[in-house]
Amino acid sequence: MPDTSSPLRPDSQGLVTAFDVASGSWLTAGQTGSRLERLPSLEGRLLVSSEVLEGAANDFGLAVPSRRPSVVLQPGSEQDVVHMVRFARAHGLKIGARGTAHTMFGHTQVDGGIVIDMRKLDRIYSIGEDRAEVDAGVLWSELVSRAVARGRTPPVLTDLLEMSVGGTLSVGGVSGTSYRYGTQVDTVLELRVVTGEGELVSCSPNRNQELFNAVLAGLGQCGIIVRATLRLVPAPARVRLYGLKYASHEALIQDELTAIRDGRFDYVLGVMFPGPDGKWEHLMHSASYLAQPDDERMLAGLSHQQSNIKDVPYLEWVNSLSQQLGELKRLGQYVRPHPWCDLLVPSSRIASFVSDVLREVAPTEISRVFPLLLYPFNRQHITRPLFRVPDEDTFFLFDILRTVSPETRTAAQMVAHNRLLFELNRSWGGTHYAICAVGCSHEDWKRHFGSAWDAFAAAKRRYDPDGVLTPGPGIFG
Repeated sequence: MPDTSSPLRPDSQGLVTAFDVASGSWLTAGQTGSRLERLPSLEGRLLVSSEVLEGAANDFGLAVPSRRPSVVLQPGSEQDVVHMVRFARAHGLKIGARGTAHTMFGHTQVDGGIVIDMRKLDRIYSIGEDRAEVDAGVLWSELVSRAVARGRTPPVLTDLLEMSVGGTLSVGGVSGTSYRYGTQVDTVLELRVVTGEGELVSCSPNRNQELFNAVLAGLGQCGIIVRATLRLVPAPARVRLYGLKYASHEALIQDELTAIRDGRFDYVLGVMFPGPDGKWEHLMHSASYLAQPDDERMLAGLSHQQSNIKDVPYLEWVNSLSQQLGELKRLGQYVRPHPWCDLLVPSSRIASFVSDVLREVAPTEISRVFPLLLYPFNRQHITRPLFRVPDEDTFFLFDILRTVSPETRTAAQMVAHNRLLFELNRSWGGTHYAICAVGCSHEDWKRHFGSAWDAFAAAKRRYDPDGVLTPGPGIFG
């Protein structure tokens, strides 16, 4: 029998034609095995070229070792996902979905298993007055562009729109509008999901609710999202942006809390980064969607030192970070490790916690593009049970967006520091945003999900009884 582990012939595209059950190998044209099994009928392709496998071996964070899958599915339809999940289950193979892999700690990795390239499912089916129906592989930027052309927008948009719909719905999806609308998973009306049994199921708050709740912010443990129906709201033509500078992070935090209590702004975000003198700068980025906002009323009672006010088109504003990241990619900085730390911190602790972090994080690890971020939340708008938050009326997502360079600590050192911050925050009732670069054991995850754990574990047993889905986070061992 030929050595199926040998490099593919130079003219091979790595297209899989069969599976050798005896060796667990995927075979390409011209290769043979001792116990062949036909592949399921697919509209897309199964690929094993080195380039494709390496492309699916890492995530954005680059904080854990590379883990190559054995094959990558480029689906031509949601039925391809159904067929391959069933095939994986029948042969004891792990399988997981990958959108743009904007996670920090290997959550999209499927070592030796099957990765589904969800970006190949990228159809926008409809955009109406109050909802849009899209494939999971659609980028938010693609949806927003189409929706805004019709005067509509999703109410919650991550600052980086070059992420897939299914990807952010699997973890949460946060924004400066989240204090008003919750996370992106709080704005989902319906899903089509492929379970770990290979069943295609529609679910919503009123239909198959157990699966709906287990998939949104469920890190792909109970099902793979293949299509979503999302809420839309009227989109402003232009927004007024307020850049407010503060003397301290304490003053910034207090004004963020003031702003979300009275709802004066449509978007609120705190930003901190080192200035030219090496000292930390503290800014509040806020926006009003009103056609003609009253600047005096908008800024009344706030304690900022300086303000910068300008009007920009809505579509230009929501795409602004994507443009900045394009420059980072050009300079080669985007491919450095990014062991980001993302913690949900009670408001009662946030000021002192930020003080600790500002003393411990080196300015060389932070930039204007990847700074420290403070997203304020009102707990009442968090409706999905698996997006775990502190038990206070208001809290913050505190993002420490570190980048590894020759002048900084190593990725491993940053991850170790993340763990210390994670444990400190957890000690007073804080949680973490699941993209965070911190290694979590089964017990850590069980503690993270808290009162939602029993229902989550029951859904896992029901919808993925053989444990084939999404091994990367290590939630169920």
